[in-house]
Amino acid sequence: MAAEENECPKFQLSQQGSDHVRSWELESVLAGRKLSFVARLDDQYVCPACGGVVLNPHQTGCGHIFCAKCIRIFIENGDTSKCPFDGILIKAEEVFQDNCCKREVLNLEVYCTNSPACTQKVTLCNLQDHLKACQHEALQCSNPGCTDILLRKNLTDHQRSLCSFRTEYCRYCKKPYPVTQLPDHEKTSCPEAEVQCPNKCSHMVKRHKLKDHSDECQEVETDCIYKKYGCTVRDKRGQVKVHEYTEFSHHVLLVLDSNNKLMEQVDQLQQDLAVQQGELKERNLLVSNLNREVSKCDSTLSAIQGSVEEQREHVSSVKRELQDLRGVLEAELAKEELAALRASLDSLRQQVAVTQSLREHLGALGQTCQRHTRLLDIHVEQLQCNEQRFRQLESTSYDGKLIWKVHDYHRKKEAGTSLNSPPFYTSRSGYKLSARVYPGGEGAARGTHLSLYVMLMRGDFDSLLPWPFRQNVTLTVLDQSGSRNHINCSFTPDTASENFRRPTSENNSALGFPRFLSHGELEAPRNAVYVRDDTLFIKVKVDTTGLEDL
Repeated sequence: MAAEENECPKFQLSQQGSDHVRSWELESVLAGRKLSFVARLDDQYVCPACGGVVLNPHQTGCGHIFCAKCIRIFIENGDTSKCPFDGILIKAEEVFQDNCCKREVLNLEVYCTNSPACTQKVTLCNLQDHLKACQHEALQCSNPGCTDILLRKNLTDHQRSLCSFRTEYCRYCKKPYPVTQLPDHEKTSCPEAEVQCPNKCSHMVKRHKLKDHSDECQEVETDCIYKKYGCTVRDKRGQVKVHEYTEFSHHVLLVLDSNNKLMEQVDQLQQDLAVQQGELKERNLLVSNLNREVSKCDSTLSAIQGSVEEQREHVSSVKRELQDLRGVLEAELAKEELAALRASLDSLRQQVAVTQSLREHLGALGQTCQRHTRLLDIHVEQLQCNEQRFRQLESTSYDGKLIWKVHDYHRKKEAGTSLNSPPFYTSRSGYKLSARVYPGGEGAARGTHLSLYVMLMRGDFDSLLPWPFRQNVTLTVLDQSGSRNHINCSFTPDTASENFRRPTSENNSALGFPRFLSHGELEAPRNAVYVRDDTLFIKVKVDTTGLEDL
């Protein structure tokens, strides 16, 4: 795939000393905040169209400066957009980013947006860095499950001592658990916690060693080791040990008695063995006699076989005589049976004709069955196609937004292949697009970054839509922790590029960001969770402003 890296027009760097600020990052930081300048803001730094400060200034061919949002609106209006000052037509190819004005704006001094609590004054380009350290900045607790919002100066104490979702280490097994679950863990399941022996002995035993302790606990009931010799004592292990020591003489008598019984059993077995050996000799003698009888039977059988052969020859001569007699009788009965044979032959011919008719009918039925089978196969294939089409329609978006769930992130990252999302549309009759991601990176970013692209696809309504494609596209990796620390990157299509013209094949080349996000920031962020349960969520949003439904 011939992918190219598009740097958004908004993504320009401004420098003040050694600090770097992205205008789009500053715009996102200031969203919902009130910006207050120390000195009165000159009119040249105010967008004449919307009245806001020109954080990302763009200059038209006639020399007037507007913010990026307003200049985009002018360009989208095409041939009808004119400068509100002199009425000159605004052309997209004449508009450029005014870096000089941008540096001047970023060097203006402002009050911290958390004033009056914070009295700090900073240059606009350093405001973002200041807010990252401002003690009066409102932040959400990063402990999983906690939704409390606190000032930065109170956040550390809250996370360590007050948050009910914080984790602490078990004093026994030294493993981390949520503080609300820790008492129950120590009381019921910690393997290293010492518990009272369930047999009510005086020992405290670690929970995972309870079974081993049961094998030696003095309070467990057990049998005397001389049970197999006849001792019936069963008591607690400690008492049984005392019994075994004090009743040694009694146990010796039990052992001797058991041995005497065993000797008697051995004598009885020897006697039984002698009797069985005598019986075996008698049976061997009987077998010898039977062998002699079998030999006699063999000679008798040979004589019988000779007699049978003689009888067989006699039977053969009798058969030949019978055949001769049959020939004579057939000659005499031929005339009488000829009519009967003819009638029988006619009946047989009729049966053959019926059989042939049935066979032809059966062949026709077989052909009909094969034709029906082919029609059934066609219906099954059509049903499968309809079912696949239904699933595709069910998962398709028609509002210019796509939420894409990528499973098996680590396996697909190691595989190094690309993944294509289901298609989505800007409206029911709008542009058709899809996303493409390389979890392991693509090209020069392979092995270091996640690469993310979007591409235009050939749709059913392309002949009715305006071309080239001009809508802004935002690619986002979503934060799954609830802190909403999403990673966004947007771009404005280059209308001169063939990739944003009407597709002539199934889809145009994919455009986006090969180095969208490094693997380190993706897999181990500070205040976010981008990969959870080996799953990644990607969002694609197309700005549908100015698009009209057909």
